[in-house]
Amino acid sequence: MINHISISAHNPERVAGVLAELWNGYAFPFPVCPNSFMALADDGRGTMVEVTPINIELLPGENLPVEDETFNSQTPTEEYEAKFTERPNTSEYTATHLNINTPLSAEEVKAIARREGWRVLTCNRGEGLFQLLEVWAENRLMIEVMTPEMTARYIEIVQPQFLAEAMQMPLPPKPVIANNLTLIG
Repeated sequence: MINHISISAHNPERVAGVLAELWNGYAFPFPVCPNSFMALADDGRGTMVEVTPINIELLPGENLPVEDETFNSQTPTEEYEAKFTERPNTSEYTATHLNINTPLSAEEVKAIARREGWRVLTCNRGEGLFQLLEVWAENRLMIEVMTPEMTARYIEIVQPQFLAEAMQMPLPPKPVIANNLTLIG
Protein backbone atom coordinates (compact mmCIF):
# COMPACT_ATOMS: atom_id res chain seq x y z
CA MET A 1 0.00 0.00 0.00
CA ILE A 2 1.38 3.36 -0.94
CA ASN A 3 0.71 6.07 1.62
CA HIS A 4 2.16 9.02 -0.26
CA ILE A 5 4.43 9.99 -3.10
CA SER A 6 6.33 13.19 -3.89
CA ILE A 7 6.26 14.79 -7.31
CA SER A 8 7.62 18.08 -8.61
CA ALA A 9 5.92 20.96 -10.39
CA HIS A 10 6.53 24.53 -11.50
CA ASN A 11 3.47 25.57 -9.48
CA PRO A 12 3.15 23.12 -6.55
CA GLU A 13 0.14 24.90 -5.04
CA ARG A 14 -1.85 24.70 -8.27
CA VAL A 15 -0.98 21.03 -8.95
CA ALA A 16 -1.79 20.04 -5.36
CA GLY A 17 -5.07 21.92 -5.64
CA VAL A 18 -6.07 20.07 -8.81
CA LEU A 19 -5.15 16.69 -7.27
CA ALA A 20 -7.23 17.56 -4.21
CA GLU A 21 -10.10 18.50 -6.53
CA LEU A 22 -9.84 15.17 -8.41
CA TRP A 23 -10.03 13.36 -5.06
CA ASN A 24 -12.66 15.65 -3.55
CA GLY A 25 -10.03 16.16 -0.86
CA TYR A 26 -7.91 19.00 0.50
CA ALA A 27 -4.71 20.86 -0.35
CA PHE A 28 -2.39 22.08 2.43
CA PRO A 29 1.05 23.70 2.54
CA PHE A 30 3.82 21.13 3.00
CA PRO A 31 6.02 22.83 5.60
CA VAL A 32 8.88 20.32 5.38
CA CYS A 33 9.97 21.81 2.05
CA PRO A 34 9.58 25.54 1.29
CA ASN A 35 7.01 26.45 -1.39
CA SER A 36 5.61 22.90 -1.39
CA PHE A 37 2.04 21.68 -0.99
CA MET A 38 0.29 18.40 -0.37
CA ALA A 39 -2.96 16.98 -1.71
CA LEU A 40 -4.83 14.85 0.82
CA ALA A 41 -7.42 12.40 -0.52
CA ASP A 42 -9.44 12.38 2.72
CA ASP A 43 -10.05 8.67 2.17
CA GLY A 44 -9.43 7.57 5.76
CA ARG A 45 -6.14 5.94 4.71
CA GLY A 46 -3.82 8.94 4.68
CA THR A 47 -3.40 8.91 0.89
CA MET A 48 -1.39 11.98 -0.05
CA VAL A 49 0.74 13.50 -2.81
CA GLU A 50 3.47 15.94 -1.83
CA VAL A 51 4.20 18.48 -4.57
CA THR A 52 7.59 20.20 -4.40
CA PRO A 53 9.10 22.86 -6.69
CA ILE A 54 10.61 21.38 -9.85
CA ASN A 55 14.16 22.38 -8.89
CA ILE A 56 14.12 20.39 -5.64
CA GLU A 57 15.83 17.03 -5.22
CA LEU A 58 15.66 14.74 -2.22
CA LEU A 59 19.13 13.63 -1.17
CA PRO A 60 20.02 11.01 1.43
CA GLY A 61 21.48 12.18 4.72
CA GLU A 62 24.95 11.31 5.90
CA ASN A 63 26.01 8.93 8.65
CA LEU A 64 23.58 7.03 10.86
CA PRO A 65 22.33 7.55 14.40
CA VAL A 66 23.32 5.06 17.07
CA GLU A 67 20.36 2.74 17.60
CA ASP A 68 21.18 1.34 21.01
CA GLU A 69 18.95 0.58 24.00
CA THR A 70 18.36 4.33 24.55
CA PHE A 71 17.07 4.90 20.99
CA ASN A 72 13.31 5.58 20.92
CA SER A 73 10.67 7.71 19.20
CA GLN A 74 12.03 10.83 20.97
CA THR A 75 15.66 10.37 19.82
CA PRO A 76 16.65 13.27 17.50
CA THR A 77 17.49 12.02 13.98
CA GLU A 78 17.10 15.17 11.86
CA GLU A 79 20.84 15.56 11.18
CA TYR A 80 20.88 12.09 9.54
CA GLU A 81 17.65 12.34 7.54
CA ALA A 82 17.04 13.00 3.85
CA LYS A 83 17.22 16.66 2.82
CA PHE A 84 15.29 18.64 0.23
CA THR A 85 17.97 20.41 -1.81
CA GLU A 86 17.63 23.06 -4.51
CA ARG A 87 19.31 22.27 -7.83
CA PRO A 88 19.69 24.79 -10.68
CA ASN A 89 19.44 22.33 -13.60
CA THR A 90 16.57 19.86 -13.62
CA SER A 91 14.76 18.11 -16.45
CA GLU A 92 11.21 19.06 -17.37
CA TYR A 93 10.27 15.39 -17.72
CA THR A 94 10.57 12.27 -15.61
CA ALA A 95 9.59 8.60 -15.77
CA THR A 96 7.96 9.11 -12.38
CA HIS A 97 4.20 9.24 -12.66
CA LEU A 98 1.24 8.24 -10.53
CA ASN A 99 -2.08 6.52 -11.01
CA ILE A 100 -4.94 7.80 -8.87
CA ASN A 101 -8.62 7.01 -8.41
CA THR A 102 -11.28 9.69 -8.56
CA PRO A 103 -14.99 9.67 -7.75
CA LEU A 104 -15.48 11.98 -10.76
CA SER A 105 -16.62 11.00 -14.26
CA ALA A 106 -14.26 11.00 -17.24
CA GLU A 107 -15.91 14.16 -18.56
CA GLU A 108 -15.48 15.94 -15.22
CA VAL A 109 -11.78 14.99 -15.14
CA LYS A 110 -11.33 16.18 -18.72
CA ALA A 111 -13.08 19.47 -17.92
CA ILE A 112 -10.71 20.10 -15.00
CA ALA A 113 -7.63 19.31 -17.12
CA ARG A 114 -8.85 21.50 -19.98
CA ARG A 115 -9.59 24.36 -17.56
CA GLU A 116 -5.94 24.14 -16.45
CA GLY A 117 -4.71 24.02 -20.05
CA TRP A 118 -3.28 20.53 -19.53
CA ARG A 119 -3.18 17.74 -22.10
CA VAL A 120 -5.77 15.02 -21.35
CA LEU A 121 -6.81 11.92 -23.25
CA THR A 122 -8.56 8.60 -22.69
CA CYS A 123 -6.13 5.70 -23.11
CA ASN A 124 -6.69 1.99 -23.65
CA ARG A 125 -3.77 0.30 -21.89
CA GLY A 126 -2.52 -3.21 -22.56
CA GLU A 127 -4.28 -3.68 -25.90
CA GLY A 128 -7.64 -2.85 -24.38
CA LEU A 129 -7.16 -4.48 -20.97
CA PHE A 130 -8.20 -1.33 -19.12
CA GLN A 131 -8.79 2.38 -19.62
CA LEU A 132 -7.49 5.46 -17.88
CA LEU A 133 -7.19 9.16 -18.45
CA GLU A 134 -3.72 10.58 -19.05
CA VAL A 135 -3.69 14.00 -17.43
CA TRP A 136 -0.45 15.86 -18.04
CA ALA A 137 0.01 18.23 -15.09
CA GLU A 138 1.67 21.40 -16.37
CA ASN A 139 1.99 19.46 -19.67
CA ARG A 140 5.08 17.73 -18.27
CA LEU A 141 4.11 15.19 -15.57
CA MET A 142 1.79 12.29 -16.31
CA ILE A 143 -0.97 11.54 -13.82
CA GLU A 144 -3.10 8.55 -14.75
CA VAL A 145 -6.61 9.15 -13.44
CA MET A 146 -9.18 6.38 -13.10
CA THR A 147 -12.92 6.80 -12.66
CA PRO A 148 -14.75 4.25 -10.46
CA GLU A 149 -15.51 2.06 -13.51
CA MET A 150 -11.92 2.20 -14.72
CA THR A 151 -10.65 1.39 -11.23
CA ALA A 152 -12.92 -1.66 -10.94
CA ARG A 153 -11.47 -3.14 -14.14
CA TYR A 154 -7.91 -2.29 -13.09
CA ILE A 155 -8.39 -4.09 -9.78
CA GLU A 156 -9.75 -7.14 -11.63
CA ILE A 157 -6.64 -7.52 -13.74
CA VAL A 158 -3.90 -6.37 -11.36
CA GLN A 159 -4.04 -9.61 -9.41
CA PRO A 160 -1.08 -12.01 -9.13
CA GLN A 161 -2.81 -14.95 -10.83
CA PHE A 162 -4.18 -12.84 -13.70
CA LEU A 163 -0.76 -11.26 -14.34
CA ALA A 164 1.04 -14.62 -14.26
CA GLU A 165 -1.44 -16.10 -16.73
CA ALA A 166 -1.25 -13.04 -19.00
CA MET A 167 2.55 -13.28 -19.01
CA GLN A 168 2.38 -17.06 -19.52
CA MET A 169 4.52 -17.76 -16.50
CA PRO A 170 4.07 -19.52 -13.18
CA LEU A 171 3.03 -17.43 -10.21
CA PRO A 172 6.32 -16.19 -8.69
CA PRO A 173 6.96 -17.03 -5.05
CA LYS A 174 6.31 -14.41 -2.40
CA PRO A 175 9.36 -13.26 -0.42
CA VAL A 176 9.70 -14.99 2.92
CA ILE A 177 10.77 -12.96 5.95
CA ALA A 178 13.04 -14.89 8.30
CA ASN A 179 15.37 -13.59 11.01
CA ASN A 180 14.92 -9.99 9.79
CA LEU A 181 16.23 -10.96 6.35
CA THR A 182 14.17 -11.06 3.17
CA LEU A 183 14.66 -14.34 1.38
CA ILE A 184 13.06 -15.49 -1.86
CA GLY A 185 11.27 -18.72 -0.92
